[in-house]
Amino acid sequence: MCPWYSYSQTMISEVTPRGHEFLFFSLFSIIGKTSSFIGPFISSAIIDDSPSGNNNSPFYFLFSLSLVSFLLLLLFVDLKKSRIEQAEFLEKEAAAKKKIEV
Repeated sequence: MCPWYSYSQTMISEVTPRGHEFLFFSLFSIIGKTSSFIGPFISSAIIDDSPSGNNNSPFYFLFSLSLVSFLLLLLFVDLKKSRIEQAEFLEKEAAAKKKIEV
């Protein structure tokens, strides 16, 4: 899971507008802590629900989630479009700050 974690950190930094990293990384941290809390409950429910009580059953579930997330990132995340949207967002924010100052 460590390579996925580092890859997700890199992807968040690629799609985050400059100066707003704290918002995205804190949201990522909250979600990560929540999944760390809920994950063992889900894993134990999968083990309890499997007919053979196989302790490896949760890994099949996690592998399928990893595969689906990889495909979603591969197919639906456009880094070039994200950079354009980031620039537009920062321009609008700068214009809004100028209006407030005047």
